[in-house]
Amino acid sequence: MNRTAGFFIGAILIGGIIVAIHAWIVFDPAQINVTNFLLLVTLATFAQLLNSEAPYYQVYHPSLVFFFAGILVLQPAGFVLLVIIAHVAELIKERLLYEKDLRDWYLQPFNAGMHILVGSLARLLYLEINPNYEMIGTVYALVGAAVVAIVYVALNHLMVGEVVVLTRKVSWRETGVLNIENLATDFVLAMFGFVSAILMTFNAWLILPTIAPLYLINRALSVPELKHRAESDPKTGLWNGRYFMQSLEQELSRSMRYNRPLTVVLADLDYLRVINNTYGHLAGDAVLKGVAEILRNFFRDYDVVARFGGEEFAILLPETEPESALPRIETVRVAIEKTSLEAPETDDKLNITMSFGLAGINREKPTAYETIHCADLAMYAAKYAGRNQIRVYSPEMSLINNKLNINDRLFNE
Repeated sequence: MNRTAGFFIGAILIGGIIVAIHAWIVFDPAQINVTNFLLLVTLATFAQLLNSEAPYYQVYHPSLVFFFAGILVLQPAGFVLLVIIAHVAELIKERLLYEKDLRDWYLQPFNAGMHILVGSLARLLYLEINPNYEMIGTVYALVGAAVVAIVYVALNHLMVGEVVVLTRKVSWRETGVLNIENLATDFVLAMFGFVSAILMTFNAWLILPTIAPLYLINRALSVPELKHRAESDPKTGLWNGRYFMQSLEQELSRSMRYNRPLTVVLADLDYLRVINNTYGHLAGDAVLKGVAEILRNFFRDYDVVARFGGEEFAILLPETEPESALPRIETVRVAIEKTSLEAPETDDKLNITMSFGLAGINREKPTAYETIHCADLAMYAAKYAGRNQIRVYSPEMSLINNKLNINDRLFNE
């Protein structure tokens, strides 16, 4: 963890401790509802032990429902205890089941401090909007809950996003914490907590049936998680070759049907094997991740950027002719050439280059395999020309490829 991240996490922890101390100072034992507290603690702790990891770095805990309900039905001290107990249980589970010495030891303390801070602020905001604290029979209750849920979710995501940015050295876009789908999911969970709080005003035990829909929600959230894992490359975070080929087949079909242009780019790192042999595979992994970051930032949202396998990357550019794609690919090539990465555990700098091959649609053989083959020929023609080059496919490259198979060692590097 770097110093800036440590200061930020420390500030959240200190803020949470201060709020917790104040909550205990103003605690009134006469107003405690033991049944509400025990039910929420039990359900929140159980839910905290279940999570669904979605794309990017977003992790969903069903416990958000019970945390938000706790904001509305418990005293501040009860809410603080609710959050702490649930996160302590999660920390114990992580240490017992996964690692005795977790590298990210700060996650549960940070999350607890964050929920205490944001939850306490949400409670104050709700009292301002709905001073009579009536949860039913007034529009202020619903409006107040919606506004508070938006603030609660947004602040949680912003704090989590800042930690991810500082600790993992990624961009805000990569964190995905401000993705509308992620925000909307947590907002729905928070509003479900509001409904649970309403049920508890009639009878505390009415909250128990909420477990069933929560289970369904958690299962539903696991579907995009599994889909994303099946389609993404774990080392770079880009799409994998399987997803790329599926996308290529779909775009080829559309392009042929409507007579629209399409460009496929294959890009191969030059001399990655030399880096692996000299500095080890950790250095090679650092190069792959660094190049993936560059590629991710230079293309449109609807372009498909994938790690095709090994040190090879593939890019799908819909609505683009190969010749019109050349300036953008040249910009990417220069950006990679100017990039200098640190070799792990040394002071050496890794200077990297990449060879690119572009191909459009072969109208005579409009198949995904043939399109990839043409881009592949162009890419190896770029290597044959001296590497760190860009070439657009032409039929003459088949002869060049035959010569390479016989005489050149490029295919072994």
